[in-house]
Amino acid sequence: MPYRHSFGVAKPSFGVIKVVGSALITSGLVLGALTGGAGASKASDKAQAKKALLVLSDLPKGWTSTKTAASTGGAFPGASQLASCIGVPSSIITANRPTADSPEFTNQAKSEAVDDSVTVFSSAKEAQAQYTALSSIKTPACMATLMNGTQKTQLQKAAGTGDTVGTITVAKIVPKNFAPHVTGFTVIIPISSQGQTVTVRTTEAFMVKGKVGHELRLTSYQSTFPASASKHLTKVAEGRL
Repeated sequence: MPYRHSFGVAKPSFGVIKVVGSALITSGLVLGALTGGAGASKASDKAQAKKALLVLSDLPKGWTSTKTAASTGGAFPGASQLASCIGVPSSIITANRPTADSPEFTNQAKSEAVDDSVTVFSSAKEAQAQYTALSSIKTPACMATLMNGTQKTQLQKAAGTGDTVGTITVAKIVPKNFAPHVTGFTVIIPISSQGQTVTVRTTEAFMVKGKVGHELRLTSYQSTFPASASKHLTKVAEGRL
């Protein structure tokens, strides 16, 4: 599954950074991450989803976009574990619905990245069920358990010899930094290499309206993604639902 945030920064080579987004996708609980399957053939739903995506003009001046491959979808290791921890049916996490993906947007310094996915669920009830699961007070801790287990093994393997993935933490987003109806969490991954430690932070921000779900992935390298940008982008995304 392709990673959707590849920072071209002149820093130590951290192979693990290239798969952080992929690890989050395969951890489930990302609206539209598990795409493909029979539902994805619904052209009208895909067209509806595409219209709601962020575009380059929504980003600050100087940002650029790069076309990215669509995620392939499918089951992932840990789905049952995650669902059981949160207390929801596995089907909520592994729902396979028509989804459109934006390009990857990056700032001039290549230290921040944004990408967007919009999913059309089978019903408003299904969309709300996923939103409720994402909003659960249990979700950050359950995600942290999974990320420090099977997912961390994958990250460490990707990091390669000489790079070490530290303890991964997951925290709920700070509501004031986002649009009113957004829920989500931030995954913080410390990576050590050649005597240096860098931190990759990826925030998954979710919102739904009717049967349409919007997911923004906001990633920053060594710094926190600006709150003003988080609020602006989620407000724009919310307004297109």
